[in-house]
Amino acid sequence: MKKKIIDIWVILSISIIVILIAINIPYTTTESYKDKEFYTEQEPYTTTQKYVEKEAYIEYVPLNNYTTSGWYLTDDRINDKFDLKISIKNTGNSSGEFWITFHVISTNRSYDVTTNRAFLKPSESYQFIQTFAGTFSYASYKVYQTTREITKYRDVTKGRDITANRSIDKSRDVVKQRKVTLSLIERVLNNAPASPPTVAPLPPPQPED
Repeated sequence: MKKKIIDIWVILSISIIVILIAINIPYTTTESYKDKEFYTEQEPYTTTQKYVEKEAYIEYVPLNNYTTSGWYLTDDRINDKFDLKISIKNTGNSSGEFWITFHVISTNRSYDVTTNRAFLKPSESYQFIQTFAGTFSYASYKVYQTTREITKYRDVTKGRDITANRSIDKSRDVVKQRKVTLSLIERVLNNAPASPPTVAPLPPPQPED
């Protein structure tokens, strides 16, 4: 009988040792877990693109192609008048109209006079003659001529709406797999609650009537 009890204890001890060894042997399993995955996405948006464009415009410029000569005065004292004479020559390559304004002071009064226009071809000349009453005292003149159209170009900054793409960083929840190597006892301890559950105390027994 005593030997049988010893054998049982030996078997029990060996079994406990085997169990302890078994639950401490690590083994690998696959488990699922949630993780954040970051990715880049192309998002369209509208923006204003600036660009430079050549724009044509018309400018009127004077010919500036003439010479003056023969500026002189003829005095007619008998008739109490005088003439101002000036010759204009078109020295340019374009035909055009020419005219003169006079500012004159005589013994009678002052004058501001514009002559008739003369159309001159290239290299042609014309003599303007203007008569004034009184005796000459002072005179000045200014030559005018027709302008010509020239086409010029200027840079103009403009804007237009275009659709472009930009990179946007985003994230999403994904389920991944990973291999975990733990022993049975480690798995049990990892899954154990952090603190034991709280048990509400029972109410005290009520005395019977």
